[in-house]
Amino acid sequence: METRNSGGLIVPEAPGDHLAQGGASPYSVRPARLNSSTFGDDDELGRELPPHWTLRRFQEAVKGALSEYFTSLVIDETTRRMRDLLTDCPSEADELGVLAIRTALDCDESAWQSVGALLHNLHKSGIIDNSAMIRSFEKLFVTWEDIAIDVPAAPQALLSILHGCILAEVVDRAFLSKVPENLLNAGQKKSKPEFAEMLEVVSVDLRQFKQQASRCLEEYFVTLNADEVKTCLRELRMRSYHHELVKRAITRSFSEANSESGKDAVILLLTQLTAAELLSKDDLQWGLTRLLGQLDDLELDCPRCSEYSTDLIACMVAEELVSVPFLRRCCMLRIGGVTGLRVLDGAMRRTPEFTKKHFGTSQFKTEVQTMILEYFNSGDESEFGRCVRELQPLSPGQSAELIRKLMAFSIERSGHECEMALKLLIWLCRHEELDAGAMARGIDELYDKMPDLLLDVPDAEDMARAFVVEAKKAKILHKEWPDPPEE
Repeated sequence: METRNSGGLIVPEAPGDHLAQGGASPYSVRPARLNSSTFGDDDELGRELPPHWTLRRFQEAVKGALSEYFTSLVIDETTRRMRDLLTDCPSEADELGVLAIRTALDCDESAWQSVGALLHNLHKSGIIDNSAMIRSFEKLFVTWEDIAIDVPAAPQALLSILHGCILAEVVDRAFLSKVPENLLNAGQKKSKPEFAEMLEVVSVDLRQFKQQASRCLEEYFVTLNADEVKTCLRELRMRSYHHELVKRAITRSFSEANSESGKDAVILLLTQLTAAELLSKDDLQWGLTRLLGQLDDLELDCPRCSEYSTDLIACMVAEELVSVPFLRRCCMLRIGGVTGLRVLDGAMRRTPEFTKKHFGTSQFKTEVQTMILEYFNSGDESEFGRCVRELQPLSPGQSAELIRKLMAFSIERSGHECEMALKLLIWLCRHEELDAGAMARGIDELYDKMPDLLLDVPDAEDMARAFVVEAKKAKILHKEWPDPPEE
């Protein structure tokens, strides 16, 4: 691994640059297709709260446990309570980290040390992993200026807690390269001497990289010669700061006279730098979180920057430079506040062919309901089939749910909708959008939920029986149903 020694701080290549061990280079595929990064793998990023939980309920439970911890400092009991909460809500480890650190920022210096001890214990116990902690810190990195309005000591406190986490090996020392420059400057003077020296090295390196990156980007937007940017990055040998170039390239594109040309230029640059192994999935993700965190400030100079950001992020998704699960995690952490959420939502709405493949449970249910109601209005089997393809690959449970909901919704309406539903099911099976196994599971689920359906539709069982008879006639349901098919 290539390293750069600068004043005693060893800065390795950007995390995520060597995810493919003993195999193909991670750059041999588009970044969005790589499963892992320091932010976490896509399965982890795409998780959501269980249906019976809300974010507010989770936050209140965590705050209650933290309040008792900072009063009693009984770490084992707090660790147990946090483990129980994350067993119920495994998607919220990063939210827990944010709440723990944010609560400590409101307290005195002893609380900074106490929260470090708690995070160390949670990490050592396998309750919170490195990726969750990195996401927690990034949420605080992009909001520290807002926090400092109410908590003037926030920069010093946040860096002190980070230092403790580095010493406890909760996060890697190289993570310092991701601390924003304004946070470094605000908190460095009041940090402990040995840590202040480390921060000074990072601060100097970061300023140098920004200056060189700005210069080569100005030249790039005149010449559109990505090779010059590649040469600049190779000569600098400062991989850990490449996320800054991503953010600066994007914001620089906003100042182009033709916004469409600016967008095309930055997408071309990011694609070529990725192909040349000079940008990693991590670089692109860090660049976007920093962009989202600065949108409100950027709008002061560029009123249309949210619109430009929406277009550009949609293009990055379409070009598979960033993944939908990563964008969804940014939404869950509210990166960029209201403005960031609006931009992310707009970008994902413009890329349904990617977004729908990563729907969570609630989003999938809503989408299926919308598809069914639109079909009942239009009768267009081909359009419904296209929507099903956008949702692929469907798990066996999702296929069964789609079939069950289609039949149940039609039963709740009229005989005409039941005929339309049967016609659509036959079309879907014959066009291989769904198979007979999914059909059988869907009917099984319909009968499992029959007691509830009968409360609203007394004839529901007879109508379901008609579906079974016609499905067998059309050979989209095996004739032995409800028994298993013969081998």
